Amino acid sequence: MTEQTQNTGTPAAARPMFFNKLITLDRELHANTKLNTQSGYGFAAKTHLIPITIAEFRFVARQYPIIFSTGEIPMPFAVVGLRENTNLMVDDEGKWRGRSYIPAAVHTYPFILLPIKKDSDEVSVIIDPEAPSLGDTGEALFVDGKATPILDRIVQLTSHFRAGMMQTITFGKMIAEAGLLTQRGVELVLQDGSKFRIDNFLTLDPEKIDKVANNIFLRWRKDGWLLPIFQYLQSMDSWSAIADLEGDRRAAAAAAKA
Repeated sequence: MTEQTQNTGTPAAARPMFFNKLITLDRELHANTKLNTQSGYGFAAKTHLIPITIAEFRFVARQYPIIFSTGEIPMPFAVVGLRENTNLMVDDEGKWRGRSYIPAAVHTYPFILLPIKKDSDEVSVIIDPEAPSLGDTGEALFVDGKATPILDRIVQLTSHFRAGMMQTITFGKMIAEAGLLTQRGVELVLQDGSKFRIDNFLTLDPEKIDKVANNIFLRWRKDGWLLPIFQYLQSMDSWSAIADLEGDRRAAAAAAKA
């Protein structure tokens, strides 16, 4: 049986994931811009790792493994594919796999809240003008210069996502300072018996967690950090589900060639 190896490096953060351009949403400039809510998720089809917040761990852990980025502040990512440029949750028509959790970073695109300038607490609504969901078809973002209900809902969602990211940054600092991360790999056996190995990703180490002093453990419980830690550990059981999806993809590709 063949064995394949994939290095899983987390994406660089030059700009928010999925965004090609960043423009401030303006009621005059974008007076006629509409949002097509049926445009699908094709923009995420070539992304195998998606940033998530710790508030999402309880949903993500049931279906996707979670890994952490390298760097000064480790940040969590949901693994939605075993290969770069392959999202196993998005089909050829841009539809997300049914009954599967859609991460907030996907759900809120092409909108995001960003500071108006470095280190500022004031934020602006930013859009990706090249997003396939923005154009002259769909629901209006502004009517008579005022935000429509759908834009209000979008701003609320992006606000929750931003707050979750701020909380997740604090969590990332905590696990880094506590030295809970370790580099590891995982070997998966696909349905056809072939082996697929993924190396060089960061994970929370159960042995290091078990050695944490009781007083620190109690402080983490008070701060609300224990639940996401346990939910993260639960996500490690989801590698087999992703492996099964990869096996299904290979089988379908082989059948198409037959």
